[in-house]
Amino acid sequence: MPQFNFVDGTVTGAIVQAASITGGVRVHIDPPHTPPRQLAAAPAVFVGRDTELSELAVAGMAPMTVLTGPGGVGKTTLARRWADEIRTRFSDGQLWIDLQGDSEDTAVDPGDALGCFLRALGVPAERTPSRSPERAALFRSLTAERSLLIVLDNAFSVAQVRALLPGADASLVVVTSRQRLTGLIADGAVTVDVRPWGVDDAISMLERLLGAARVEHERAHAVALARLCDGLPIALSVVAARLAMRPRLPLATLAAELAEEAHRLRGLRTVEGVSVMASLDLSYQNLADPVQAAYRRLGVLPGREYGPGPIAALAGSAQLGADAIETLLQANLLEEVDTDRFRQHDLLVLHARHRFETDEPATAQALLRRTALEWYLDSATAAERTLTPYRQRPFSYARHSAPAFRRSFEDRAQALWWLDDERSVLFTASSKALESGWYDLAWHLCDVLWPLFLYKKHYRDRITVDERGVTSAQRWGNGWAEADMRKRLGDALAEAGQSENAERALRLAVDAYRQAGDGFGAVDAEERIASLYRDDGRENDAVAIYTRVLAANRASGDARRTSLTLIRLGSLLCTTAARDEAIDHLLEARTLLQQLAATDPYNGQRAEIALARAYLVRGRLQDAAQAAARGRDGMRRLGSAFEQAQAVEVLARVAQAQGDTGCSRGHWQQALEIYDRLGSARADAVRAELGKPEMITSSGAAPEQSGASQRQ
Repeated sequence: MPQFNFVDGTVTGAIVQAASITGGVRVHIDPPHTPPRQLAAAPAVFVGRDTELSELAVAGMAPMTVLTGPGGVGKTTLARRWADEIRTRFSDGQLWIDLQGDSEDTAVDPGDALGCFLRALGVPAERTPSRSPERAALFRSLTAERSLLIVLDNAFSVAQVRALLPGADASLVVVTSRQRLTGLIADGAVTVDVRPWGVDDAISMLERLLGAARVEHERAHAVALARLCDGLPIALSVVAARLAMRPRLPLATLAAELAEEAHRLRGLRTVEGVSVMASLDLSYQNLADPVQAAYRRLGVLPGREYGPGPIAALAGSAQLGADAIETLLQANLLEEVDTDRFRQHDLLVLHARHRFETDEPATAQALLRRTALEWYLDSATAAERTLTPYRQRPFSYARHSAPAFRRSFEDRAQALWWLDDERSVLFTASSKALESGWYDLAWHLCDVLWPLFLYKKHYRDRITVDERGVTSAQRWGNGWAEADMRKRLGDALAEAGQSENAERALRLAVDAYRQAGDGFGAVDAEERIASLYRDDGRENDAVAIYTRVLAANRASGDARRTSLTLIRLGSLLCTTAARDEAIDHLLEARTLLQQLAATDPYNGQRAEIALARAYLVRGRLQDAAQAAARGRDGMRRLGSAFEQAQAVEVLARVAQAQGDTGCSRGHWQQALEIYDRLGSARADAVRAELGKPEMITSSGAAPEQSGASQRQ
């Protein structure tokens, strides 16, 4: 009987054991499997991204990192660069796949992606399970003991990514996606937002692609191109490609072309088919119909930043608006810049407008544009009524859309803050209404800003808005509205030192009021003319008009009008021999306004400050200091910095009269800081006070030349 000797111990490689062999033997040996090396090379051109790379260095400690941002922002390029830096940390190789997640229709099926990965890990095609769950299980088993860098580029959904996760934390998964994929946080993911480039990085990229000399020769236009592209790498790449193809084309020519908003997106494409429009369209087409509608309607909003209110108004309901916000944030088509405060990048705004004009029914477009502007009017009106409930006009706005979701305000401070925070948006809204031929809406959007100008001044903006209001009223054909806005314009021009123009506007206001049958309005405008005379040194003429107006207001029984005229007349008389009469007028005004404090606290504080000046002129320093302190504190509470500074001026003069130069200088300095911050012409007069010899001697230094005077 034959004897067999079996191999014992550890064997490396192939071995054949047999009792007997007849004929030839062929042994097929699979070559040893090479670890996958699927990563593309690092990008040849790479600039900036210091912030993101720092965040990735920390995020890389987690088992998964998600790079998220809008289409064309450079997520894949950044992933390639970072993966190239860290690839040596993963001894078992790297896997990479483009999941084509621009839309659900093109997204790679997870089962197909797993098949690619299994083959890369050495599993023959015939041994690859046919069903996706079995492929996922095999993939987890094969990767359980391995250290792999796995890049899932352009992912579409959380489910797509989850199916491709390895079996152990020794590996790192890097995901790029236009979606935020917040559901992956439960799987240990850390999110890194990929932001558009700043101007410096955008210029660096153009220098790398076009040459530093060409960019430096037209640097200002290169900066303009960077801003027109909103720092979006895909847009800058298109610009660079067009310029590289035509080396003699001036940067200025392309910048001028792209400056036209209507043509910008079409201009950001190359003959090879690379297109910013196409990239953004992919993101848009992936949205559900209600979210698409909300997205494109964002393009008609008058401002660059907005809260949920106008979004809800355009979406049709608060719930639809909230759902749209959440989806657009997830899709990186909207950015939350503060709590309940959102914005879009410039190119997204242009894309939204394009989709609005293309996809929104033509019959609905005008109403939707007007709905957006009416939301701001509704909210500003709520703020106005909170701040100045005593304001009256003989008509109200006849809205065209259903009132919905306007802002509400808890108190005066919140209402004033909102008006000031939204002032540029409200200015734009009135301009858009005027351009659209909605003259009544344009006038109301100008008129509703009165409380903002009352408390915050904004002199330059006020003249622009009041002039727009006059134009709107004229085109509207409303004589009273024209008269009222001309009166406001006269006040604004007077504050700007344009006396002749101010008087012309006020006389036109008087005539317009009379033609509209508003005698009280005409008297009010005449009173403004008296104030002009007062400021021009024509005191007697001013006193005569004030006295006549005061009698008319007393006869009308209007306590508020009467008190305002008493303030003006009393303030003027305190500079004449009738100083005691001035104090009597101002005390009466204060008493009347104390009874109206619930609706008009502002003018009550004005009366205190005017009374403080009258006491100062009369030499009643203690009374002056007390009244000025009350006025200062009251105006500070109301958020009216200009009038606060006026009260501080009185305190400075009181301290000076009492011989306390140090205290006086402190008050003057405080007033100067406020005026400089507001850009008020009063700053120069206060600076002159601080430059007087006694002030310099007390401090050892001249006043700093800062703020408005430096700019002059």
